[in-house]
Amino acid sequence: MELEEAISGIEGCQTVDELKQTLQRISEDYGFISFNFLDTGAPHLDAPFMFGTLKSDFVNGYCENKLIHVDPCVSRARRTNTPFAWGDVQVPHYKGVRKSGAQKTMEFAYDHGLYEGFIVPFHFSDSLGRVNSSLIVFFWSDPAQKFNFLVSRKKYEMHIIMIYWAQRAVDIIGEQMRDGARFKSRDAVGQAEELTDRERDVLSWAARGKSVLDTADILILSEDTVKTHIRNALTKLGANNKTHGVTKAIYLGLISP
Repeated sequence: MELEEAISGIEGCQTVDELKQTLQRISEDYGFISFNFLDTGAPHLDAPFMFGTLKSDFVNGYCENKLIHVDPCVSRARRTNTPFAWGDVQVPHYKGVRKSGAQKTMEFAYDHGLYEGFIVPFHFSDSLGRVNSSLIVFFWSDPAQKFNFLVSRKKYEMHIIMIYWAQRAVDIIGEQMRDGARFKSRDAVGQAEELTDRERDVLSWAARGKSVLDTADILILSEDTVKTHIRNALTKLGANNKTHGVTKAIYLGLISP
């Protein structure tokens, strides 16, 4: 597929499904078996927004094992705009039986027949000026020698294609969500709808640095009542502590930073 043809196909997409089908065709044309788009801008989430053509058993296992928190490729993608291959990432190894989280992540991929990957990071600001980060990874199952040859010749071309594709994905997702909010996982959206007004109030004041006593005075409530609202909010958000809960509430658009 020629570069202009690929870009033209991407710009003509009107839905996420069309984007997925178009990128899968492009991926296969380059020799990859599948791809995945991953929102990397919410490090507190165990299962961030993602979509692609990966098999569900890989996606489910990746989320269930919370590998995003130890994935060395995700960590690198958050710090760079330059595309890179899995082989470019240094994976720490420990002596003895202990394995690093990075090593476990790569072995998980190998167990699923994925031996190399090409990653294109994508960082941008939305209409409200909020910085968003994501990546697109192409998965390779053939011998590494063929992969290295492909990347050496086509990495710049693929980078250009993915800039167009990622921007089109942002535009379409923003239109579908209407408010232009950043990507949200299905679980996160469900959690957002469960908070009461009082639970949002106490988290909002916590986000502004107010203590439980301060919040109680402002809302004319008892300290125990404020603590109860905070505890209920953290449970619904799946947060470990108040700071974690505030972070998730801001991410979900429940409160303002």
